[in-house]
Amino acid sequence: MKFTGATVEEAIQNGLAELNIPRKRAHITVLAREKKGFLGFGKQPAKVDIDVINETTVVKANQKAVRGVPSEVNELNEPVKSVSEATVDLGKVVAAVKEFEKSGQHLEDAVKEKILKNKKDPKTILAETGRIEIIKDEDLLDQTAAETETTSFEDLDIKVEQQYDIDQVVVEVSDYIQEILDDMDVEARIESTHNRRTINLQVDTDEPGRVIGYHGKVLKSLQLLAQNFLYNRYERNFYITINVNDYVEHRAEVLQGYAQKLAERVLEEQEAYHTDPMSSSERKIIHRIISKMDGLTSYSEGNEPNRYVVVDIDGKQD
Repeated sequence: MKFTGATVEEAIQNGLAELNIPRKRAHITVLAREKKGFLGFGKQPAKVDIDVINETTVVKANQKAVRGVPSEVNELNEPVKSVSEATVDLGKVVAAVKEFEKSGQHLEDAVKEKILKNKKDPKTILAETGRIEIIKDEDLLDQTAAETETTSFEDLDIKVEQQYDIDQVVVEVSDYIQEILDDMDVEARIESTHNRRTINLQVDTDEPGRVIGYHGKVLKSLQLLAQNFLYNRYERNFYITINVNDYVEHRAEVLQGYAQKLAERVLEEQEAYHTDPMSSSERKIIHRIISKMDGLTSYSEGNEPNRYVVVDIDGKQD
């Protein structure tokens, strides 16, 4: 959500107040700084965008922040649950739910789904949904958790598609790419946008050539690394695109001219032409342009990351 104010800080405070969240639960992007104008002309307020960070993301960030910090320092701050402690808590709640339903009572599927999505502490979810009585007996909670080896709802007669916290996925892959850029000694800032399945990373840097590489080879490698990073960590596929300054838009314009020249060459020589390896998004641009040309066809061959486009006379390959 977007908020304005006389200064950036005022815009942030306005947003935090309206969303009723502390600053640590806000992902803040400064869209525009205030402009004082001249003699009253051109004056503009500051504008920020604030996304609410869910409870689980905050916990994971806190867990990462305390790593390697001396215990005597951590003890001075608010206690942070370790990953194992958080897992044990989830296991206790799942065990308690199973015992609750064994007694003939029923917990709504919607509540189970919220617990499984793990965007909030499971005890918080039970409290907010008015079902905290399920875990009111802490002694029973510890006993049932010890007797239960799983933390899933597989035997609770509910089928829930495995969910991922897309905000956390974006944070993880952004941090991964940022680490690579840092290792390259490139000063860069990453901004992200996403929907349910697609993640877009925008890299802003004063050294775009080093990040893009010759004919975009470094950028392609970064995108392949990011895609592999996601494949290795999640069962569900996510699609990612990485842009450096306005390279992707510029590259699209170049590819349009390139596709036109390819078409002219194939029609003139009546022979198929193989491009250099291209990313999926670049191949789509070539396919889209060739598909609009009479007498030509295009298709992809090879395996990633060396997959390329073949432009040929329509019907010749049959």
